[in-house]
Amino acid sequence: MGLKSTLFILFVFIVAHETNGANILSLFHTPSKSHSILGLKLAEGLVKKGHHVTFVSPFKFDPMENLTLVNLKAVLEHKEKSDKEMTKPGGPSIFSMVQNFLQSTSTVNELFWNDPNIQKVIKEKPKYDLVIVLSFLHDAMLGIGHHLGAPTIVFNLVGSSSFWNQYVANPTMVYSRNPLINVPTDKFWGRLSTVFGNMAMGYMSYQTNILNQGLLDKYLPNSPQIYDLQRNVSVVLANSHVSIEPARPYVPNMIQIGGFHVQNTKPLPDEFRTFLDGAEKGAILFSLGSNIKVGMLGEERIKGMLKVLGEVSPMRVIFKTEMQHENVPKNIMVKSWVPQADILAHPNLKLFITHGGLGGVTESVYHGVPLLGIPFFGDQISNLDTAEESGYGLVMKLEKITEEFFREKISEILNNPKYTQNVKRRSALIKEPLVKQMDVAIFWIEHVIKFGGGSHLKNDGADLSWYQLYMVDIYIFCTIVLILLAVINIYLVKFILKTVRRLLGKSAPKKKEE
Repeated sequence: MGLKSTLFILFVFIVAHETNGANILSLFHTPSKSHSILGLKLAEGLVKKGHHVTFVSPFKFDPMENLTLVNLKAVLEHKEKSDKEMTKPGGPSIFSMVQNFLQSTSTVNELFWNDPNIQKVIKEKPKYDLVIVLSFLHDAMLGIGHHLGAPTIVFNLVGSSSFWNQYVANPTMVYSRNPLINVPTDKFWGRLSTVFGNMAMGYMSYQTNILNQGLLDKYLPNSPQIYDLQRNVSVVLANSHVSIEPARPYVPNMIQIGGFHVQNTKPLPDEFRTFLDGAEKGAILFSLGSNIKVGMLGEERIKGMLKVLGEVSPMRVIFKTEMQHENVPKNIMVKSWVPQADILAHPNLKLFITHGGLGGVTESVYHGVPLLGIPFFGDQISNLDTAEESGYGLVMKLEKITEEFFREKISEILNNPKYTQNVKRRSALIKEPLVKQMDVAIFWIEHVIKFGGGSHLKNDGADLSWYQLYMVDIYIFCTIVLILLAVINIYLVKFILKTVRRLLGKSAPKKKEE
């Protein structure tokens, strides 16, 4: 064999090795389509880089080469059944909705583990180079990576929070507003509330870990304990960005990738494109996402809001709703589904009325569209308060919404240029990175695959318990020592003074008798 032939074969081998993509298992099990959309976007980015991704989700998506879609049918059926109550006019109360959510989460966890596809993975142990897990009250899933002998990356739906910081010992700073605990931190009582809030989340995490340990013992009995699995996470990909959250510290293996899913927009379907192209005076998008139902607003409130949206004509409005509505104004297009991110990218969009989910807020900021928010629970409240404080949106509490109140808020945003100016500045900020967020996500995924994990990125604090990490034992020890020293000093001073008095008393000259 000649030198040229040898070099050619070597070249082919190197190219084949470099282009031989990894086999990645991506688990996005929650019955929230917005979560799966984020996971699918990440999967598509990995596929374009030459990797093969097995994407597990309750929802059906269009197939593509090197993307294996696995549907959790029972989870989707459970979601459809649960949604029936929420589609009724008025819907459940916020309290009952949260209760139902927590109960549903427990049910979804069991449905996930009992799914035939998941059981097949557990029994057959196919070869995967990496497991990506959506972190959402289901840390038992971390045991799958260990079971398959693959490193694990956690996808975090929001930014830094005491709930997700535990994986990589990311510092939970009291002065940084927690995305799940909405209190101001510039005042003493605000910081105190944050401390108690973080303690409450710590307790919830503790209780959730007990439940997940039970699932792990049942389905993967040979796995390490939940605590050990959490501390062996290689990287946390945080769906956040400094343009949409206050600046806060991040350790090297907690990576911000917020905005990764909106960097490539798709052409709008003809119906939406024609409608928006004809909106010469601008357009408004009304969408409460995939989980919040319009019926939860109440029938009278919906009628009033539709009336106000009709008054903005000749502006046009796209109104996403699961309900049937009568006497809808002519300038309003009513749809049960909308390509939200692609609509927000249209240059005629002037306002986005939203529930404040982080995905929608990110899309709105990325495309420079001001927000009018109706928060319901969770991070929606904090997301929208941040938007209002940063000057690119306004917040409407559900119980305060009236026809006149809604009209005032819309008029304020549409007629005051500051909201558009501020959101355009934020848009420029999120588009400013030296490297695109999707490229950042893919780099760290490939990095973990290449080095077989992320132990070299691991913060030493990840091996410490919470009281060690936050120096509670040291503070207690120092406090006790200071108290003991103070007590010793007090008794020492008393002893010295007493001794001095005694000595002075003995040495004092007696008075002469007269």
